[in-house]
Amino acid sequence: MRKTNTERLRIMAAKTYDVGDDELETMDRTASLNVIATDIVARRGATIRRRSEKSDQVREMELQLESKRMELESKKIEAESRQKDAELEQKRIDAETENKLFRD
Repeated sequence: MRKTNTERLRIMAAKTYDVGDDELETMDRTASLNVIATDIVARRGATIRRRSEKSDQVREMELQLESKRMELESKKIEAESRQKDAELEQKRIDAETENKLFRD
């Protein structure tokens, strides 16, 4: 930027839309550089915010996914528990049936 001529700096400053035509005509080299630098910093800050927002969205999705996994795991454990209870109940019924047969 240091080797860029003053008129080119004014054009670059105009592209930022932060200054009016009247200001551009009276703007010196330092003021043009300040406008351009401020614009660059603002754009980079916006990019960082967007990345941060994406990171937040990704993190939120990861948390939702983990929550679903935990919910599914819980349902799986409940189903296995019910199945084991049913098997134990069937064994108890079978044992009672055998005992009745041997007593009679």
